[in-house]
Amino acid sequence: MRKIFLILLCCLLICGCFTPAMLAVENETTLASDGKTDYTIVISENAKSSEVTAANELSKYLEQITGVCFPVVRDNMPETETEIVVGTTNREKSNPIDVSQLGDEGVRILSRGKKLFLTGGRVRGAYYSVYTFLEDWLGCRWFTKSYALTPDIGELIVVPENKELKIGKIDYTYVPPFELRQTYWMFSTGHSDYSSIHKLHGLMAYIPEELGGFNLDAVVNSVHSMQSIVTADMFEEHPEYFGMDKNGQRTINRQPCFSNDDVLDLTVAAAKRFFAQYSNIFSVSQNDGYDFCCCDKCTEFNNAHGGVDSASLLNFVNRVSAEVCKEYPDARIETLAYQNSEAAPTGIEVGENVIIRLCPIFTCVLHDLDDKTCKDNAKFDKNLTAWSKLTDRIYVWDYSTNFQYIYALYPNLTTLQARYQYFRDRNVIAIFDNGCGDYVVPGEFHELRTYIIAKLMWNPDTDVERHIREFCQAYYGAAGDNVVRFIETFEKAVKGYKVSNFSMCHMSCHDGGESLEKNSSLTEIDVAILDLILKDAFNKDLNNDQKKHLEGLEISWRFFKNATWAGEFNWLSPFTNPEEESEKLYNDMKDYGITYLAEAGGVPFREEDPNFRVRPSFWYFTDAEKPIITKLEEKVLPVINKVLRIVFVIPNFIISSVKQ
Repeated sequence: MRKIFLILLCCLLICGCFTPAMLAVENETTLASDGKTDYTIVISENAKSSEVTAANELSKYLEQITGVCFPVVRDNMPETETEIVVGTTNREKSNPIDVSQLGDEGVRILSRGKKLFLTGGRVRGAYYSVYTFLEDWLGCRWFTKSYALTPDIGELIVVPENKELKIGKIDYTYVPPFELRQTYWMFSTGHSDYSSIHKLHGLMAYIPEELGGFNLDAVVNSVHSMQSIVTADMFEEHPEYFGMDKNGQRTINRQPCFSNDDVLDLTVAAAKRFFAQYSNIFSVSQNDGYDFCCCDKCTEFNNAHGGVDSASLLNFVNRVSAEVCKEYPDARIETLAYQNSEAAPTGIEVGENVIIRLCPIFTCVLHDLDDKTCKDNAKFDKNLTAWSKLTDRIYVWDYSTNFQYIYALYPNLTTLQARYQYFRDRNVIAIFDNGCGDYVVPGEFHELRTYIIAKLMWNPDTDVERHIREFCQAYYGAAGDNVVRFIETFEKAVKGYKVSNFSMCHMSCHDGGESLEKNSSLTEIDVAILDLILKDAFNKDLNNDQKKHLEGLEISWRFFKNATWAGEFNWLSPFTNPEEESEKLYNDMKDYGITYLAEAGGVPFREEDPNFRVRPSFWYFTDAEKPIITKLEEKVLPVINKVLRIVFVIPNFIISSVKQ
């Protein structure tokens, strides 16, 4: 079911939802008034399909805003002074608009007299200009997309109503800093319309030409690709293809031997087969693991080039690129700087057609990436600086969720902006953000994070506070302000959005269970305040969708408390029964539609009930699988809790009864 909210323009102005661009009044031009307009939307007689789509979308939303039809015409019609010109047309022949520096995607919005020009870069500029105008000048919002796992909720679009539509003088130019913007977050993953509106390049969604199109040269096609080239079934006949450990044993579970010439030939052949069909970037990247080959040849090469595993890998990728480019000179080969290969080698160049994709998987989301007091981030900063000296073609594969606990609150909403600004300032040219994917039931601010990341990818300097406020007010309705206050309190805002509550801690994308507890500095008073904020939110007048959204947040908050043994899950309180509360949470999660706890369906719920005396990550562990500390906690903590309840609660009950 489609949800389009028509909100009075004056209400949006009062709420402060508009950007400064929307408030311009200098040299006002009236686009519509009294149910009438003199304006037409003009596109070229030979307009690209994306320009046709953009013009039609502009006409559709202008009619929803004003109640007036804005007809779309071609530029072979007689020119008038009241036109909105989309893309390149004959209207600017006498006074051309310079778009030569806007690349493929730069936006150019310009008013000349009564005319408004929405144009830009040669590929998607005009398309993006239309949506930039609709959003930043007219107040339209595309918050969420109808989602397969919750089809009953539908999409959330905000279109402000304004019968007297006026705009001020506009002279706006913007070129995005990242040439490739992809996310693995919910509806931004598989929905081409949502991706194109938010100026993303899709991932599992092909973006057709009528939605701006996308040159698949830059699409992430694969990673950890060596496992599909040097396959496990080759081991018996060719163990020499596989990495050797320090004891001289070759095993299937290591990286391949990157000094083996046959492995090189296999990889070159695979790349050539690929480029015979596609023009994408081909990935020659290590398998998902740490163990590189320790044979004499690999070790000798690594030791001669900084003592790092990335040396033999980069040398291998360079050799693949050199061979492939003899036949396909425009081919580009991408590799990962990931885990053991994150550190850059010395004394070796990055091939001209080679792309390095750096993966900050160990970095802390609670500190800026250039924060020297955070050792993990300082290490990544050093590695990125070193790679930058070797190449100016650096991509990043970033992480913005907790893969161990995808439904536990993750305190990075207010640190994301500094992260994207850091990447831009370090001349990173492309970003893929690895989130929870498109297989989760919405919760844990998944929907909000999808929206915020899209905004930051386009403009790292965007007003994140405004985006969070607008999203929450639309998504949670009357409880929106409560949710904003919840975010501020959870991440302890100081002078705006800035994480300080967790600032003495460190948290990566693989924190779960005990680690999550150590990284939470929330006091029981903080927890109680957050509980009260949500309790008040549920008392607001909400529709069914908004209640459902709030339930998702509340479940994620309870899950966080369960993982950190806080609030009603605190075993050391005489007023709690964590085992009982864990069972309630588990049942509520199932009723909400949640079927697993971790990345890619990890820790799936089973028919039998889990062990509610341990943290969620150990719910289904056998005794043999549990860490020793978990076994000890499982036996001791319930006893302590029971004793505390007997000692404190029963006497209080008796005293209370006597008084009555």
